[in-house]
Amino acid sequence: MKKVYTLLLCGGLLTASSCSDFINLEPTHLLSSSKVFGKLEDFEPVLSGTYASMRDLYSYGLFSSVMPDMMSDNTLETTESLVNYKAVTDWIYAPDQIRVAEVWRFNYLMINDVNLILQNIAQFEASNLKKANRIKGQALAIRGLMHFNLLQYYAPNFDRASTAPGIPIKLNPAIEFPVRASVKEVYDQIIKDLETAQTMLSDVDVAINTNTRRSRIDAATVNAILARISLYSKEYARATTFATAAIAARPLASRAQFPGIWTDANADEVLFAVQFNPGEGGPALDVWSPAINRAQFDPSTDLLALYDRTNDVRFAAYFTPGANVPGAVNRPTRVVATKYQGKAGARDGVVNFKAFRTGEMYLIRAEANALNSQPAAALADLNVLRAARITGFVAGTETGGGLVTAIATERRKELWLEGHRWFDLKRTTRVLQRVNCRAGVVCNLPVTSAKWAWPMPQNERLANPKIVQNDGY
Repeated sequence: MKKVYTLLLCGGLLTASSCSDFINLEPTHLLSSSKVFGKLEDFEPVLSGTYASMRDLYSYGLFSSVMPDMMSDNTLETTESLVNYKAVTDWIYAPDQIRVAEVWRFNYLMINDVNLILQNIAQFEASNLKKANRIKGQALAIRGLMHFNLLQYYAPNFDRASTAPGIPIKLNPAIEFPVRASVKEVYDQIIKDLETAQTMLSDVDVAINTNTRRSRIDAATVNAILARISLYSKEYARATTFATAAIAARPLASRAQFPGIWTDANADEVLFAVQFNPGEGGPALDVWSPAINRAQFDPSTDLLALYDRTNDVRFAAYFTPGANVPGAVNRPTRVVATKYQGKAGARDGVVNFKAFRTGEMYLIRAEANALNSQPAAALADLNVLRAARITGFVAGTETGGGLVTAIATERRKELWLEGHRWFDLKRTTRVLQRVNCRAGVVCNLPVTSAKWAWPMPQNERLANPKIVQNDGY
């Protein structure tokens, strides 16, 4: 088997060099970078293609969107499931499984795309520096974000100074066989990319997004990405700083506007959304497929019990009682996950995935302050968010451990099916217990289980012996 990095170049349309290390004759049907990139405008299609790739199943089409909820205690697999992902959702994955290999491969493919931009754009910067900043800044931000998305699944822990094996850092589209950098080294590179991107995206030729279209990464998005990463790495002062900047850029949606976020009627409080169009699937079709009324995963009963069904605007925006779902069979006592039902009145599951939004930023700042001896500020943010979502909410008075627990509970409610729950448990308690667990579903994952980190893909290790395997595989 060829290594994934080899396949990225030798199997792709764009390549920075020939595959002469493997084939002496340079193929005439491949384009070199010098022929592809003749002017600054030539980088735009590659950047657009990378954003389009984010819709893939192994990116925000499933694994960086709703899969972390499917793997957690937020959902339960139903008897309608096609069991396509059972090895993942029941934590019985192995190095030779396709899901493990494809998440790895596809994220590095996107990293390779932006590396082609970053390796070749310098020679054109002088022609229009602000335009180059706009393109290069987005490429750097995507590279940092994709490395982080990989770190979430494959690293054994998220400690900022951890010397545990993380993932390979890929900065060059050329064929190479890198080792797994430490978690600390991966963080160092991610932060370097994002902070450089932040500087560039603050000095661009035209606005990257509008108030109603948030499909690209701009300076506000980079603040949000850095806030999330800083929370994971336990750099709480930085998390507070970046979350505050993101909040200033995109205020919370009102209760009246909040439901429209999920049908793409508005982009209130959205910092970055992966755009899905008809024929391109949707982020949650493997949870509930509205066109055929198949719910492969139901929201868990303990999750549903956390909501005020009458006064919390999130309940009606995220769920629908089974009796009210058109064409539903045997659903009267069930609640269906309709958060991603479709745009406007459509029921096709095609709707943009909100990868970063302001609700998360309030919770990041609240958690960071609570864990950084700033309980009053933490409680204030938590109450602001709850008041924005719940009609008639009476300000809470939680303190100490109760405050930290309340923030975690609110994250579970606010960010349901947005790709957080599995990683939240991994970075905090590693306690996962599914309640009312059905027969045939694995119900709990021990704190000490090796399954909290995915294995290194077997074909990657066969091609590159430098890639050490995670413990327990």
